[in-house]
Amino acid sequence: MKNRKVARGVAAIAASAGLAAAGIMAAAPANAQAIPFNLYVNGGVECKFAQPGQPWGDIWTMTRWMTVTNSGPQAAPDVVLQEFAGQTRYAKSLGPGEQLRIETTWAGCWPASISGYTHSSLIDPLHDNVGYWANVEIRDVVP
Repeated sequence: MKNRKVARGVAAIAASAGLAAAGIMAAAPANAQAIPFNLYVNGGVECKFAQPGQPWGDIWTMTRWMTVTNSGPQAAPDVVLQEFAGQTRYAKSLGPGEQLRIETTWAGCWPASISGYTHSSLIDPLHDNVGYWANVEIRDVVP
């Protein structure tokens, strides 16, 4: 008798959970909105050897850069590009295909990196809003 009551209770809870999940799944397409834009961050650190005729002091240069691009069909409002512990760029509106850029060029070349993130006042897909780039390569030790 007691087992029957427990089984009936478990069945009722499972049925309620199933109905709730089905209701959420049925309502999801009606509530879904198209993504109006996508901001993605790209960057790099590059060393260049100067062209012939350059002064010896400027023979090596290192450029660190980071950009945010709007790849969506609509403009992104209030876009911020922030380098971690560094510069910030702001655009009131960033149209499709437009970019914000942070760039620094230094004399010499040494191991360096650049990292940062972007965001807008509206939510966009976050999987490509943060980045890290370096000019060093980590290799496996060959025994």
